[in-house]
Amino acid sequence: MNRKVHLVRHAEGLHNLRDDPTIPDAPLSERGFDLAEDLGRRFIHDNSDSVGAMLVSPLRRAIQTSLAAFPRVLGAAHYPVNSGRGVRTGGVTLLLDPDLQEISSLACNVGSPPRELLEEFPEMGAQIGGLPSRWFEKTGLWSPARAAVAQRKIRILQRLWDVSEELQSSPDGREDIVVVTHEGIILVLVPDAEVPMGAYRTFTLVKAGTEIVLR
Repeated sequence: MNRKVHLVRHAEGLHNLRDDPTIPDAPLSERGFDLAEDLGRRFIHDNSDSVGAMLVSPLRRAIQTSLAAFPRVLGAAHYPVNSGRGVRTGGVTLLLDPDLQEISSLACNVGSPPRELLEEFPEMGAQIGGLPSRWFEKTGLWSPARAAVAQRKIRILQRLWDVSEELQSSPDGREDIVVVTHEGIILVLVPDAEVPMGAYRTFTLVKAGTEIVLR
C-alpha cells in the first residue's frame, strides 16, 4: 500500500529573520509568505491531486504556511469568502494537531490562546475550537521533557497510521498525508532528516514489527 507522508517545515518566521526567540508565537516574515507560496507551487508540480489529509501544528507560522502554500489542496472554507482561494468541491480539511507544535518553551514556540487565533483565522473556528484548552501551556502532554516528547512521537505516528488506514479505503485515490510542523518535531520523527525552512521531504509510513516508523 502507498503510505506517503510529506513532512513540511514551516517557512521563515519573524523570529528566524531577526534571530529573536522572544517573539511570541512568531508569525511568518514577508519573505516567509513568499517561500510558502513557492513551496506550494513545487509541491503541486510533484504531487498533483494526491493529498487526502493535512495535519498542522497550531503555532501561527505553521498555519500561515499551510494556508499560503496549499490553496489548491485545502477546501475554500479555510479562506475568506470571495478570495478565490481554496478548492470549492472536494478540498482537504486542515486538522490542527497540538502534538505537532515545536518542542521548546521559548516564546517563539509557545502557541496563542484560542481567542487570538480566532481573530487571525476566523474561517477556522471549528478547528481552533476543537483544540484542547491548555494545548499551548507547554505542560503535561506537551511538556518539553524528554519522556513527554517520546510519547508525542508515538501518538503522532499512530495518528498518521490511523489516518492512512482511513485514506486507503477512500474511493477517490488520494492517499498522501501532508504534515506541516517544525524542525524539532521532524527530527523526533526522523532523526537524520534535513528539511530546510519552507521545504518538504517525502517518507513512507511503515510498520516494523509493532513499531510505526517513517522511512
